[in-house]
Amino acid sequence: MRLLQPAVDSMPNPLSSGKSRFADLRAHLRALRYWPYVLLLAGCAIVLTLLATSRDNSRLGLEAVHTVQDNRARLDRLDALLLTVVDAESSVRGYILTHNNDYLEPYRDSEARVGHLLAAMEEDFPAGSADRDEFEVLKKLVTLKRRHLARAVASGDIEDSGSPEQAGPGKAFMDQIRLSITALHERRAASNAQLTRDSLQRLQHMQTAVTALAVGALGLLIVLFGVQQQRAHLRARVATLLADENSRLESTVSQRTRELSDLASYLTNAREAERGRLARELHDELGALLTAARMDAAWLLRSLGPGTGQDIRDRFKRLIDTIGSGITLKRRLIDDLRPPLLQGLGLVEALRALADDFSREVPVELLLPGSDPEPTEDQALAVFRIAQEAFTNIRKYAHASHVELGLDLADGELQLWIRDDGVGFDADSPMLSRHGLAGMQHRVQMFGGRLTVTAAPGKGCTIEASMPLQPRPA
Repeated sequence: MRLLQPAVDSMPNPLSSGKSRFADLRAHLRALRYWPYVLLLAGCAIVLTLLATSRDNSRLGLEAVHTVQDNRARLDRLDALLLTVVDAESSVRGYILTHNNDYLEPYRDSEARVGHLLAAMEEDFPAGSADRDEFEVLKKLVTLKRRHLARAVASGDIEDSGSPEQAGPGKAFMDQIRLSITALHERRAASNAQLTRDSLQRLQHMQTAVTALAVGALGLLIVLFGVQQQRAHLRARVATLLADENSRLESTVSQRTRELSDLASYLTNAREAERGRLARELHDELGALLTAARMDAAWLLRSLGPGTGQDIRDRFKRLIDTIGSGITLKRRLIDDLRPPLLQGLGLVEALRALADDFSREVPVELLLPGSDPEPTEDQALAVFRIAQEAFTNIRKYAHASHVELGLDLADGELQLWIRDDGVGFDADSPMLSRHGLAGMQHRVQMFGGRLTVTAAPGKGCTIEASMPLQPRPA
């Protein structure tokens, strides 16, 4: 039976003397019912705002870092371009002064490197950017410088070998290249510095926002904790009031359950006792009467004279056969009411006889022990009735083609199982008639055992009963 629970929304009113207290507690709880949800929503809003702010600042920070890295790479390419041009000029000067071809290696390498650097820098300074014009000037200067160096290599003479006042176009080109690279370098450095300042400012704003949101969240947690503590205190008071009523109800339910169980046991024992009394009366009284009637009819048949008609003799024979059928019916009724094999040969032989009788309709596979476990008479009768009820259900509903009956004694427990391959049923269906199963369950519980029913539509049924063995007294 499901007992009362200290729920708020469906609070019972079991104590007549405490109605006013229950009403006050419920009013307080209802007043506090929605506060946790409001605080939770506010906390979720703060957390979501914090997450959105953090994500946005993280995105902006990553973009700033990537931009700084890109600018750093552009600056590195500018420096590499200047260094490559200077190396090429130095290589050509060395070649002109020594006429040694080994000095031309850096110059030849610079030709390919300059082309790759300029191609990469095309993406650094796209069309429409602020530094595109300056980059175009730099490309032209680098091209003029490369042509000047190529002519110097071809002629074996460089025009810039004099004093600074007599310097030729090569030095002018080089100075202009340095100026152009310096201008681009300064702009990129200024852009990096601005990005760094913006990132630092955003970080400061982020720290302020996070601090404010954290303080707000902490305040909400404190308020929520206070509300929860108050609700817990009220619930504890409600639970205290309900605990007393639950204890009283549990005691009442336990008492009623014991009374019902005792009544069911009494009715079961009374039914079995009545069956035994009827079996004895049928055996003693009706059996004696039928036997005497059959003997008298047989004597009368033998006493008929030779002149008696054949029709009279035939009627006496039919009377003797009818009395014999009555005696057979009496024996079957006695066997159903109180199996004589239980007292005479034990539980195993009684189950074997029950299976033999049922095997006229459906084949039965027996898994019985070699010796009888010798339970008490009441326990043996309970096990036999469980098997008898199971066979009755199989005969009525299962439409089985094979049945297995087993009995075993393991670890001091008497175990019985009946398994069939019939149509089965849904064990959880509310439409299932459970009177037979309830009877089995009660017989098992009378001896402190357990009953397990495993069934499914189309998969047959298995009934397993296990109970501690109660040995028959010597």
